Amino acid sequence: MQDLKQEFIPQSSQKSFEASSESFSGEVSVRLMFEENSYREFSGGMVRFEPYARTAWHTHPAGQTLIVTEGEILTQAQGQKPQIAKAGEIISCPPDLAHWHGATEKGGAHIALTGVKEGKNVKWLERVSDEEYATALKRDLNETQD
Repeated sequence: MQDLKQEFIPQSSQKSFEASSESFSGEVSVRLMFEENSYREFSGGMVRFEPYARTAWHTHPAGQTLIVTEGEILTQAQGQKPQIAKAGEIISCPPDLAHWHGATEKGGAHIALTGVKEGKNVKWLERVSDEEYATALKRDLNETQD
């Protein structure tokens, strides 16, 4: 029988860094909670957005699930209207769907569970412009969510 052991990852050993200005706008910090391994085909990270910070457009080859933990996360998938998710709500994005996410004026944070396929977990696309972001924020605040 295989010698299986539960894995414990203390917060002090989790890598933290400021997100790249090439793929993010505004102040965004990331704590890599865990990486994929032989029995887990996804990674997990805590992503904290200061007010109005956001990602660039991007896709995930194996999809992504976001669990909003605080504040408000504004998100938009290609061809869809923007939506705001609040603490306790889930954003689930299927593989290869272009999308972006970030914070409203309240700031926000989410846990990102990101699938890994053939060693890759994200493909970055163009940045979300200030005008595009402002339009999405204004549109979402003035519309009733489905």
